[in-house]
Amino acid sequence: MKIKLFPFLSDWQLEASVSGDVLTINGEEIDLSDIPDSYRLPGSAVGNKFFVETEYVERKGETLYFTLRLPVDWNSPEEYRNPVEPIVIDARSGPVKFPDTSPPAPPVIELPEIQEEQGNGGLEQA
Repeated sequence: MKIKLFPFLSDWQLEASVSGDVLTINGEEIDLSDIPDSYRLPGSAVGNKFFVETEYVERKGETLYFTLRLPVDWNSPEEYRNPVEPIVIDARSGPVKFPDTSPPAPPVIELPEIQEEQGNGGLEQA
């Protein structure tokens, strides 16, 4: 399976695996084995929110091609939110390895230790 990823701003979780012509997304099995060679159907016909409705699911030889929504956050890495080239995953069998779109961890800033002065508390005599 060749899976093109379409960045989609959402907090959805996406886990998928492949077994033959069956794609399992978040526990839902989607059997694509009925699509004959050189045929295609709209993504909306699949009935799964991750399939992009305006893109096609098609078979070319033994390979299925389709587009899935890739959940991203507003501060996910730029290369996933706005990729220069489409991200395509070649998924053959087992878990699909999607890119990690988690926002980067905020930088850790170490503050200097404040030393308390002994004595008159910083007051000066006039």
